[in-house]
Amino acid sequence: ITRLSTSLGASSSQLLETSRVLAQAGFSATKTRQALDILAKTTLGPTFDNISNTVEGAIAVLRQFRTEAQQAGGDIKFLESTLDAINSVSKSFAVESSDLITVIRRVGGVFSAAGGSVNELIALFTSVRATTRESAETISTGLRTIFTRIQRTDTVNQLENLGISLRDAQGQFVGAYEAVRRLSKFKS
Repeated sequence: ITRLSTSLGASSSQLLETSRVLAQAGFSATKTRQALDILAKTTLGPTFDNISNTVEGAIAVLRQFRTEAQQAGGDIKFLESTLDAINSVSKSFAVESSDLITVIRRVGGVFSAAGGSVNELIALFTSVRATTRESAETISTGLRTIFTRIQRTDTVNQLENLGISLRDAQGQFVGAYEAVRRLSKFKS
């Protein structure tokens, strides 16, 4: 904490609180140290509001996209790449890092369960935000509702009757992002 505080100019009390939150979330001492190194760097970026919000988003992304994190080479590597993606998107588009963290916290679990990746969720939210300019909370609620309902058998069957197939050749749901892509192509 002292090293990060002096080298990055981050608040030692905020870093201490962040490490406490990580430990309470079940991070080992080694993972807490590694995650703290990554999270402390976000205090330097103008796109991240505060480390308290960022740590909550970090925990959410690692819990909700656990399988993706394992496939990406582990929690710490995945956390770093996700925070880099959030930073990059917030620099390039009209969306704040805190908005992206909000959508991950509120929609990540259902989106991941529907077969979506964190980067797909970020892209989808950014697109909706750019089009509607609605709040992160409003968009998150809408997306959570959509991804919960879009996997229901009766919904899939009704969409099939309209010519929109949300199942693959094996009869499995095609995934969250692909479902949105297919729905967006529909012309009534």
